[in-house]
Amino acid sequence: MFPLRGVVRNFFSAKAVGAYIMVILIPAVFYSYTAFTGKSIFAVDITTFIVAVIIGQSVSYKLLEHGESSKSAQGVAIAAMVLLAIVFIVFTFYPPQLPIFRDPNTAQYGI
Repeated sequence: MFPLRGVVRNFFSAKAVGAYIMVILIPAVFYSYTAFTGKSIFAVDITTFIVAVIIGQSVSYKLLEHGESSKSAQGVAIAAMVLLAIVFIVFTFYPPQLPIFRDPNTAQYGI
């Protein structure tokens, strides 16, 4: 039923690191290139997403292959993933009044 049980001891740590890499890379690249161009380019946005996912999953896979972590590290990783999910949900409905969360079409925040 669980083919990775007993084989992989750092699953949650690897997946947490991969998820955070993706979440950090996408806005970092977006705001970096729009600072130079002054506008967003749809093809670059899609490419950024694809490359960020490839990098995040590659790092996660390498950690799964070669990493070992303790139960406490796994607990921290699970807490980090839960925190990421909570922040995503809360910021969807109650975003901070910062430019990154402002809808460019309606100039409003949140749903």
